[in-house]
Amino acid sequence: MAQDFKENNNISEERAKGPFAHFFISGWNHLVRLMGVNVLFLLFNIPSLAIAFGFSIVFMPGIVSAFNLNKFISITADAGTEVVSYQLLSLLMVFFVISVTASLLICIGPFQTGFAQVYKDIRNGTSVSLFGSFKVGLKENWKKALVSMFIGIFLSAVFILAVSFYLNMKTDLGIVIGTVFCVLYVAFILVQNFAYNLMVTTDLKLGQIYKNSLLFLLIRFGHCLALGIVVILFYILIPFVLLMSASYTTLGIFIFLYSFLVIAWVQYGLSYYTGRLIERYVAEDEEPSEENSEET
Repeated sequence: MAQDFKENNNISEERAKGPFAHFFISGWNHLVRLMGVNVLFLLFNIPSLAIAFGFSIVFMPGIVSAFNLNKFISITADAGTEVVSYQLLSLLMVFFVISVTASLLICIGPFQTGFAQVYKDIRNGTSVSLFGSFKVGLKENWKKALVSMFIGIFLSAVFILAVSFYLNMKTDLGIVIGTVFCVLYVAFILVQNFAYNLMVTTDLKLGQIYKNSLLFLLIRFGHCLALGIVVILFYILIPFVLLMSASYTTLGIFIFLYSFLVIAWVQYGLSYYTGRLIERYVAEDEEPSEENSEET
């Protein structure tokens, strides 16, 4: 009882410092748990990594051409000609695989609801073990998560294909449409993250979950734009720079950061923000209905 009171008191003190401070304090206090989630995410998503690798084989030629990535994977041969380095191409494929998996576009949905439950318990200060929280989230939401998983895989293929197709047109119209699909690609990453967190926090049906996820994106556009920049930074720019630098040092940094820290912290950040949106918009919508039912 005394321990629970102390934990609740600490949570109140953290919240009094503001949401931004509370996010980092709660994350730091559960650093080992978040590192465990990061490792388990990669282990449990080995099938997703395999699917993403298949995507890279299919879509990588178009992506390389669309974004002019030849200069990053080409080297000068002894004869003085430019040839593709298969080592650099492999690193580019690793970048693609980690990017689409960590962003939840291609992941094992039921497992992700387990991780979302862990994030929820961390932000709420609930004293539950990592595996205890994981089992609860998985058991209660696996059906909806399974459908969401296939939605993610299908729409990811559509967006990636559209981006590579239109950008490879090399026309002004193609660049405009391709850029729009790039924006939609990042927006869909946010929607998928919102959806998994809504699953473990509400009893909404899947259609309502995606409706609310889209509404979150629209009504908090400014904040979601900032979140989109964070997603681009940690899921695209940083891993690309670390891997394409093609040195043992940057490769080691990449392996450490994305095996133990970055994926879980970014997902927890998105979960934390989703929780605040749910408290503000979803929970408040449910309270009036309860009052009305009592009056009637």
